[in-house]
Amino acid sequence: MLLVLVFAFLTTGIATFLVLAPPGDPEVLKRVSTLRQHKDRPRVTDETLELPFRQRVLDPMAARLMEQVKRRAPSGLRERARQRLIAAGVEGEAERFLGRQVLTTLVLAVSAGLLMLPYAATNSGFYFLMVIVAAILGWRLPEFKLSRLIAQRRKAMERALPEVLDVLSVSVEAGLGFDGAIQKVAERFPEPVAGEFRAYLKEMRLGSSRADALRRLSARSGVTDFQTFTAAIIQADQLGVSIAKVLRTQSEAMRIKRKQRAEEKAMQLPLKILFPLIMFIFPTLFIIILGPVAIGFLTSMTMQ
Repeated sequence: MLLVLVFAFLTTGIATFLVLAPPGDPEVLKRVSTLRQHKDRPRVTDETLELPFRQRVLDPMAARLMEQVKRRAPSGLRERARQRLIAAGVEGEAERFLGRQVLTTLVLAVSAGLLMLPYAATNSGFYFLMVIVAAILGWRLPEFKLSRLIAQRRKAMERALPEVLDVLSVSVEAGLGFDGAIQKVAERFPEPVAGEFRAYLKEMRLGSSRADALRRLSARSGVTDFQTFTAAIIQADQLGVSIAKVLRTQSEAMRIKRKQRAEEKAMQLPLKILFPLIMFIFPTLFIIILGPVAIGFLTSMTMQ
């Protein structure tokens, strides 16, 4: 009964207000009409929402992660990452690489934790072991990729060094200076050789001495043959020996060393091909050769 009385009272009050309320202000009604028209129109999409997901979400997260890495990562770890990025020829900050390592570690650890969640109650030791293994794998994956890039870059530089020394020797003997010969190498050869020699020329233009620029070139390359070449040029420059003779000697030595490496790889070929022969080629030959014989033998045995 009380609810009926309350409902009747509210209904009567609302009806009285609607009947006795004064007409609205024309200016207010005009504004309300304008707002309703704007409401009916389709909304203009915000420029931020038009950006890709990577720029809206991932890049700000990576920026915040890099800030944390800059604050908390040890200086030795950052310096090691920076040196390895230089050796791989990758342009980027060490903090970004370390942030990527942290991110992959967290993603793989959380994924492994969710996948192995059924084992958390029954076998907690196995569960935590898999999470730790996934975290270690996530930390090592960027390192593994970077190590592959470093190895590929060093192998490319090692292969190109004999031709580089030939061009340098011919150019210097033709009358060019050593830096002019380096410019020819930077123009003719592809990456990564051209990039390293361009960096050397840039350092020379900035006022660095030839010995310091060559030492940095040797450190960036990480190739033993490059280190031998740069050490010979630095010594010849300091002692006043003809650089043309040094380059000719280095070119002949590198050519002999390349021939020796080719012979060494050729001698390793029989051992490397042994496993595919045993596992793949010999079984196929046995099936092709002995298969019909075995089928005929089995057929004759069943007929008897």
